[in-house]
Amino acid sequence: MLKTVAEFTFEYEAEIAKGRLEAEGIEAVITNVNSPYPGLQLGKHGIELKVHDYDLESAQMILDSPFPEEPVSGEPVFEDAPASEAAPTPEDAVAPDEA
Repeated sequence: MLKTVAEFTFEYEAEIAKGRLEAEGIEAVITNVNSPYPGLQLGKHGIELKVHDYDLESAQMILDSPFPEEPVSGEPVFEDAPASEAAPTPEDAVAPDEA
């Protein structure tokens, strides 16, 4: 049986939370997203994120924990591009009359 673990006003918030749970191996489902007016839920509840009842406690702990600012491994998210692929700097710019 599915239980509501969190409610949101906007679908993107629910998608982020769903991604956090799925990254931890918890299956999640978003419901109540069919409102034609984003942010205005016509029913009793907003957008709901649901999980299996046996995952409810773990899911609540994950969503209550701070969002990690760095990858768990400690590795940087983006690596520097090799010099040959680096973005041009203002010094590399050529004026149109110099081309």
